[in-house]
Amino acid sequence: MKRVLTASLAILLFSGLAWAEDEKPERRTLVVTGTAEVVVAPDICYMSFAVESSSKKAQEAYEENVRIMNAINAAIRAHGVEGKDMRTAYFSFSPQYRYTDNGKSILEGYYVYNTLQVSVRDLSKVSAVLDTAVTAGAKDVQGINFTVENPKKYTEEARRDALKAAKKKAQEAAELLGFRLGAPISVSESEPWDYTYYAQEKQYLGGFAETGADQAPALEAGELKLTRTVYVTYEILDK
Repeated sequence: MKRVLTASLAILLFSGLAWAEDEKPERRTLVVTGTAEVVVAPDICYMSFAVESSSKKAQEAYEENVRIMNAINAAIRAHGVEGKDMRTAYFSFSPQYRYTDNGKSILEGYYVYNTLQVSVRDLSKVSAVLDTAVTAGAKDVQGINFTVENPKKYTEEARRDALKAAKKKAQEAAELLGFRLGAPISVSESEPWDYTYYAQEKQYLGGFAETGADQAPALEAGELKLTRTVYVTYEILDK
């Protein structure tokens, strides 16, 4: 009997709690956004150089690729680019077949494709590094990207300005609509995935000497706009 009484009491307490919560007025809120941006100059440039080679013999295809890539590596280092800013991004070694009309495969040779990714920190040397790499044997130059290495170092300023903009917007709404602002209930934010300026949309193919160019193309780093957007929810109070 004691066990049943305890259970009944728990049910009554729970019901009373639910009733009390139902009597609470619904919280009124105001959601505002604030956006700000800072303009900065890029401090690094990323680019990739590819070397491809082929031969009927596997060893010859491989050695030719290594020879050209080593020449590119040495030429880039001569411009002051350190080893830590160079890495192999992709390497592929594969046999090449020709197929006859009856479906038979015939080995034609071997193909090697090797990609070197380079980070150039001295932006005044970007054009020279590009020219040097192509002259040394790079046949494919991919994505010359000017950006900032650590965007968060710059976007903190934009974040503060975005919060100020959101607060100002909320205060103006309160003044115009006749209510008081309570404390912020929640704050969230968003920022772009990438802060990159693409200097060239196309890829450079072949050496500049082959195209008749006397010097490397002029590549401009430009400026970057780093944006932060915040979303702030305020409680609305009566005056």
